Amino acid sequence: MRRSSPASRPIDPPAGFAHGRPSGTAVSGRARADHPWLQRLADLHGAVRAAVLACARGRTGLTNAKGDAVRAFDLVANDAALAFLDALRVPLLVESEEVEAPIKVGTGTPRHRLVLDPVDGSDNWARGLPLSAVCCAVLEPDAPLHPDFVASAMVGPLEWEMPLLAERGSGAWHGAARCQTSTVCRVADAVIAIELNHYAPPPGLAGIMAQARGVRSYGCASRALALVACGAIDAYIDVRGRLTAESYLAAARLLLEAGGCVAGPGGAPLASARGLTDRVPLIAAASDSLYTEIVKRLNDDHA
Repeated sequence: MRRSSPASRPIDPPAGFAHGRPSGTAVSGRARADHPWLQRLADLHGAVRAAVLACARGRTGLTNAKGDAVRAFDLVANDAALAFLDALRVPLLVESEEVEAPIKVGTGTPRHRLVLDPVDGSDNWARGLPLSAVCCAVLEPDAPLHPDFVASAMVGPLEWEMPLLAERGSGAWHGAARCQTSTVCRVADAVIAIELNHYAPPPGLAGIMAQARGVRSYGCASRALALVACGAIDAYIDVRGRLTAESYLAAARLLLEAGGCVAGPGGAPLASARGLTDRVPLIAAASDSLYTEIVKRLNDDHA
């Protein structure tokens, strides 16, 4: 089955929020026990965002494990995230884009595995473009790197004070507003984000670009997926085989909770990543029918 969906759709924000906002000390002990990671992820966004906003945007001359250039704010964001997580005093295993090997935080056996992208869309942020985000997905320690296994998720735009949050089976939220995908079912009616960096579109993809209502290219997978989740656009296509898990895991969970679907090309399920340097193709859509049409048109390349 291509699509995963929550078991229920609550009308009110999940426990752990007061009046739809991350509520800090106003959150009751019971609410924290029911959904502890919602508040933690909201606070993580705040800590990383503050550090990045105070940091310069210059190069460091370093590269990460994927070979991407590392900016000063990437390192500052990563350090701020690790410091925040360490202060939780919860044993965790943290995997970050900016660190080659997983880091154990806290004492004792890790209770959760966190997949972190301190700044997704670094090139955008470095150039003063708005589309970038802090991303974090919370999984069980031995869970596969796949959106189906993400228990809690955060996509926190750096230009926003409030992040987008999701809890598996409880929906996706931006404050009091529940995220919901659009009802668009046809490519001809769809605004589609397509990642094109270092890639010449083959005929099938070029055909989709010509037939869609509109095409965008954002250079930030998490924000593009979040835009689909919020109904601002209708689909996201990255079939380059360059996308890595820290950039899409949290946002894909957000999209699934909002009613969308996430899968691989050719109608195949999305592959589980083996690590943060493993690259996968991904197609996300507001509906199964829109996904099916996208796949059919892409497959016209090979007919």
